[in-house]
Amino acid sequence: MGNPRIQLLGATRLTRLVLSYVLERRGARVVGIDPGAEDESLPWFAPVRGIARDNGVPLGRFDADLVLDCDPDARPTRPEGVGLRILPPRGAPSADVNRMLLGGASDWDAIITDGGGVWETRRLESEPNDTASDVLDRATLRLVEALDAIWDTLRAGAPLAPLPRPLVAGRWRPQEAFVTWELPAEAIVKRVRAAGGPWGGARTHLGDTTIWLLDADVAEYTPPEGEIPGTIVACDGAMVVATGRGSVRIERLRPGWRPARRAGVYLRESGLGVGYLLA
Repeated sequence: MGNPRIQLLGATRLTRLVLSYVLERRGARVVGIDPGAEDESLPWFAPVRGIARDNGVPLGRFDADLVLDCDPDARPTRPEGVGLRILPPRGAPSADVNRMLLGGASDWDAIITDGGGVWETRRLESEPNDTASDVLDRATLRLVEALDAIWDTLRAGAPLAPLPRPLVAGRWRPQEAFVTWELPAEAIVKRVRAAGGPWGGARTHLGDTTIWLLDADVAEYTPPEGEIPGTIVACDGAMVVATGRGSVRIERLRPGWRPARRAGVYLRESGLGVGYLLA
């Protein structure tokens, strides 16, 4: 395949790196980027659009010799063209990174695939305190490394190896990000980390305002005596909240769509503090 025309699908952080990679390759030309149904307000869309504009790459679908599908934990189990994907552990209910972290998964693979076979695989592991954003950042780098390793042979029509386990459909739903304070502190921390990243984080309410929790750690493993789950039990630079078993400490939050703030600062500005019950 000489001087191939490349069509990119998706407008993710991975698309941004793959676009930059292909633009640097000689003998290849990006003819278009199709963001699909991607919400243009999401933080990863603007950099993709900016690089595309600066290099004269239009948004949309065009005739191409090679399609690169750059949504690593996408819902479709068979990518259109060449898919850069995360392959979850066997038995995982979903390929979605948020759901895998929520379910306790800690190791998976980054693969270049057509949905039925694999051209290249990179091991992908998570650290104990990883958020979904951390895992996707690591996956993005591994997938670009894998693409670089097989770029020439992929253009030449390299054969595929068998897919070691099937791709799994599924997508994180926004309602899965809401915190149930009656759960143990460890479970709430896991949910905050699973929902972390550009999706905004886990959610709760302060009055009528949706609050996005940007971090969480276990403060105490034993429940504060006599406190209803969801009650703020301490408020210094951070916010400590009682749970069904133990309490969690939250350093940063984002009120609605306003900028992120230190939790304690926001509570003081709002006239709230110890004893307030989160919804």
